[in-house]
Amino acid sequence: MPELAWVNGEITNLYDAKVSFMDHGYLFGYGVYEALKVYNGKPFCVEEHMDRFERSMKEIRIKPDLSRKETIEIIYDLVEKSELQDAFIYLQITRGVGPRNNPSLPGAKPTLSMFVAYLAPLPDSVRQDGVKAILVKDDRWAHPHIKTLNLLPNILAKQIAEENNAYEAILANEEGIVTEGASSNVYAVFKDTIVTRPTDGKILSGITRLVLCRIIEQNGFKYKEDYFTTAELKEADEVFVTNSGAEVLAVTDIDGDKIGNGKCGPITQKLYDLFMQEVSRTTGR
Repeated sequence: MPELAWVNGEITNLYDAKVSFMDHGYLFGYGVYEALKVYNGKPFCVEEHMDRFERSMKEIRIKPDLSRKETIEIIYDLVEKSELQDAFIYLQITRGVGPRNNPSLPGAKPTLSMFVAYLAPLPDSVRQDGVKAILVKDDRWAHPHIKTLNLLPNILAKQIAEENNAYEAILANEEGIVTEGASSNVYAVFKDTIVTRPTDGKILSGITRLVLCRIIEQNGFKYKEDYFTTAELKEADEVFVTNSGAEVLAVTDIDGDKIGNGKCGPITQKLYDLFMQEVSRTTGR
């Protein structure tokens, strides 16, 4: 099935798509993005992703040409044309094209682009065995709550994780307080209580996190938003991460230390099952 791109109204093969060298997203990282999971040919949590996309645009003073309704229609049209069932949609908007010596670009037309690409479901064995993570100092920029294109620290953290045969890098600040993963939100289970860091402007609040928090509340789990250290994380009964691609995924090894019994724990498994029920309810998967 084709992987397609949409750039300012033109649909092409993904790897044939082009933007200007003078685009300020390319020159300055002046832009924001979103990534949505597609199940059974249907995008998941479109409205929630658009809420965050619009908030991020407002934060960096980008005014889109298209309305939310028009953007969503393009998303659905692109997925339909691709005929992909398991995929993800990536949206990006930048300040636009113009001289490098004028970063503010007053009156410039923003560059909106998006693509749809195949995304294979994770194997069942990974769900059961969980994944390895490592701890990395969180030295990212000062506004992590905006889904900016400036992802170099995240990418470097991911590279360090890969060099250590780990799936994810879990970030912590100077005081050893866990913030989030390089591409995920992080949770610890202490006895029967699920704990995750508050959305205090120091983390990106994931859409999967938003959905999971609703599920936790609706199903009566013990839950609180609170801070925890890397040492406390390693002593947790269960650890898991969430994002659009991995959904709810157990972490069973951190820096070589086994978490719990080294397998996906019962609370993590139950939350994954409930999350996928919500996916099925909303997408028909």
